[in-house]
Amino acid sequence: MTLCTLKYAARLAVIALLAIGIAACSQNSESGREGAGGEGPGEHVGSSEHGQGGESGEGGEESATQYTRTQTYDEVRAGARLVLRYDPATQAFVGTVTNTTDATLSRVRVEVHLSNGVELGPTTPMDLAPGQSIDVSLPATGQVFTTWGAHPEVGSGGESSPEGGGQHLGESDGSAAFIPSLAGWAVRDGVPLGIESQGHALSAWYTSQGGAWTGHLSPSASKHQPTGNATWTGEWAGVHGPGSTVSTGAANIAVTLGAGTAADLTLEDVPVLGTLQWDNMPVSNGRFTGTTTASANSRTYDAVGQFGGVNQAGVVGHATGSDFRSVFYGNKD
Repeated sequence: MTLCTLKYAARLAVIALLAIGIAACSQNSESGREGAGGEGPGEHVGSSEHGQGGESGEGGEESATQYTRTQTYDEVRAGARLVLRYDPATQAFVGTVTNTTDATLSRVRVEVHLSNGVELGPTTPMDLAPGQSIDVSLPATGQVFTTWGAHPEVGSGGESSPEGGGQHLGESDGSAAFIPSLAGWAVRDGVPLGIESQGHALSAWYTSQGGAWTGHLSPSASKHQPTGNATWTGEWAGVHGPGSTVSTGAANIAVTLGAGTAADLTLEDVPVLGTLQWDNMPVSNGRFTGTTTASANSRTYDAVGQFGGVNQAGVVGHATGSDFRSVFYGNKD
């Protein structure tokens, strides 16, 4: 073999080795791109049905898990443990939310999402001290659904407007300014506007859905018919117009027995409207309803009330119009 032939063979060997190396690098590069492109191993690591957070705010993402009407939700999110179930007797979601951490949880609230697309809540934001637990109640009166989901939210995020369905923050915030003046009565937690007495087993509250407000009374089945003439003195709390500021004033309910038991209701110092008064409302099984027309604007306002407690010692109700919503309560004199 001549010297030229040897040089030529050596050059061919070098070229072959370079070709093999380039092919190997190309193959590794393609493999690397496949691994980084979302199709290789570890494609969904770190993600789950809850991982994107949804309406998480500072904590407490929305769960995709759906529950039947007989199942109970029991989960901890962002340090808030929510235990919730549907009560068919009251047509409401009831339960508790508890701070499981060693620090205060700010603006804790709860939402429920029904399979029919309706969103309930969120409840009024509440700060929870370590270990503190509060009751949760979200009425679902008249709702037809098969499954539901829920989640607690913590912190300042997750706010939205009432036009989106349930009553979010904003208008509900005004209820925090209301402090009942009568002993034994307290603001009802978890609703935009409400009052309750555990001693009398009475409560009245509002919920909002799609911008429409609905008043509720408990017990839902009327009872405790007054047995004699009496007067109940108390207070009303409510909102007039589009704002969220809660105003208060005196409330009086007088019952007289005659051919039929009748109740008169007076709410004093209502902003813009002055005094609202309902006269001679029939009382049946402890429940009374009536309508009045305000002289200030010629609009009508509906009132519903309920007596309760030992010897009908308490009364509660709500009065509502197109520009006014209020709860009223009182104790027998």
